[in-house]
Amino acid sequence: MYRQIARNKRFSILLIALFCVAVIGLGLFSSWVFEGWWPLVMLMLFCPLYVWWQLSHATEHAAKAAGWVAAGPDAEPRLHRIVETTAIRAGIPMPQVGVIEDPAPNAFAASLRPEKSVIGVTRGALELLDDSELEAVIAHEVAHIVNYDGRVTLTTFALVGSIAAVAMFLLGLGWGLVRATFGEFRMGLGLLMGMLGAGLLLLGGVFWLVAMILGPVISAAVSRKREFLADASGVELTRFPDGLVRALEKLAAHPAGATSVTGEVRALFIHAGDGSSWLERLLGTHPPVAERVERLRAMGSSF
Repeated sequence: MYRQIARNKRFSILLIALFCVAVIGLGLFSSWVFEGWWPLVMLMLFCPLYVWWQLSHATEHAAKAAGWVAAGPDAEPRLHRIVETTAIRAGIPMPQVGVIEDPAPNAFAASLRPEKSVIGVTRGALELLDDSELEAVIAHEVAHIVNYDGRVTLTTFALVGSIAAVAMFLLGLGWGLVRATFGEFRMGLGLLMGMLGAGLLLLGGVFWLVAMILGPVISAAVSRKREFLADASGVELTRFPDGLVRALEKLAAHPAGATSVTGEVRALFIHAGDGSSWLERLLGTHPPVAERVERLRAMGSSF
């Protein structure tokens, strides 16, 4: 476990380093296109500030994207009791607890560090799972917090989001210049604006493709092992593998499944679907439930 924690911290640093290299590369490419150093300078100034702002609010943004709403102990005493007990066992501060008003049974955790973490459970999971199953799901999410898995995922979101923000800015500015070319400007400056707009559209498209491809590839590359480890670490907290086995089987068999889990927060949930196509399975952030259950059943023999 401690090796995994150290590995996740190192991987977060590596992600930031690779992002810096990517920004410099895109900046140099942009400077070559426009024959000036201003694109590189703008990227070197904007991206670090944007990433810092994103990381400062990453947990809150992830919770909001998941539909998380804070729920106090009076509103959800059963959930608070289970989260508090599990957090004490794991030796971490009590996470913020909330509910996602969604019939699809699921749960997630978001955190950059254990001192500032969020756990959310859908209404469907609260209604579908018994206490031992819900405890197993919460233990899985607490394990993610303890192992600093959320730091890798949220850092990825922040870095990819900064590239996407640059892409949207370039696409918007480029489209505005192209439209202006066919407006009141007809000669001279209008032609120059049109060429500049076309270049910005091309550059924005490159940035957008990088953002859209980079995020899923990085998430898929590291998430599967983290899910197996969180399953095992969660079982160490509960000492009851059958609870998580039953919970995963119920989540996978429920008619709503994981259909409500979309976008960037998919990797933060305990169940994100097994994928209906080879591409979805290839880029999936979670191993198939059947594989997870098989490993958990094998662990059961040691308890």
